[in-house]
Amino acid sequence: MPHVVIDYSANLENFEPKQLLLKINHALVETGYCQAIDIKSRAHKDDVFVIGLDTEQQAYVHVKVYLLSGRNQQQKTEIGQKVFETLVADQVLNQQKISVQSCVELIEMPKQDYFKQVIKSQF
Repeated sequence: MPHVVIDYSANLENFEPKQLLLKINHALVETGYCQAIDIKSRAHKDDVFVIGLDTEQQAYVHVKVYLLSGRNQQQKTEIGQKVFETLVADQVLNQQKISVQSCVELIEMPKQDYFKQVIKSQF
């Protein structure tokens, strides 16, 4: 934990989500509240989307960070701000020909409702 999920609109040009995922993973580790080995990140491109009433062309990147419960509000704020700073600093997103709505959402998951086991390689 945490899990990072990026949803992004298909109209972004030259966007490589893996690069942003790596930057976000580094940012999470830099907070001191997350260990690299525990972070699981992925991205989903949304081919079908509508922003507002579809009257002007825009794009979006929505980052969801799922955290286990137990962190205080200051820690969650630091995590959210660090991920947000990483997102809005992304050069590819800043070089788009259209506006890009960028947002970060923290989602707290109760520890008692999360089950995990690492299955070690037998080879």
